[in-house]
Amino acid sequence: MKNIEILIMEVILAAVFVTLGLTNMKVLFLQGPRVMTIVLGIMGMLLCTISIGKFISTAPAHPLTILGYVVGVVALTAFVTQVFKIGIPVLENPKKALVILAVALVLKGFIARLLPLLPATTNS
Repeated sequence: MKNIEILIMEVILAAVFVTLGLTNMKVLFLQGPRVMTIVLGIMGMLLCTISIGKFISTAPAHPLTILGYVVGVVALTAFVTQVFKIGIPVLENPKKALVILAVALVLKGFIARLLPLLPATTNS
């Protein structure tokens, strides 16, 4: 996948939301690390469809795809923990969940850039 612009947008988006969440700045009606984690999770799901989501249709059992699944589960768990206030030990802290979610989203973006390494792919 050659769309490096998407990766740059993911990194900037993650950095902005982490900064806003950790400094507790208010933007429109959004304030606090829990809210920023939820918003970043929603944005991450949207970005996933245009980046790492391409792996699933190409090679669903490839090790890079499985690594994407694992990182996605971590990101989704951080998101769901904050939405429903679940008591998962590390992720129940909104600041830690925000940072973990941001790192997972950026990592998934880097994994998505490795699509040309998959066998028999058509790079579009």
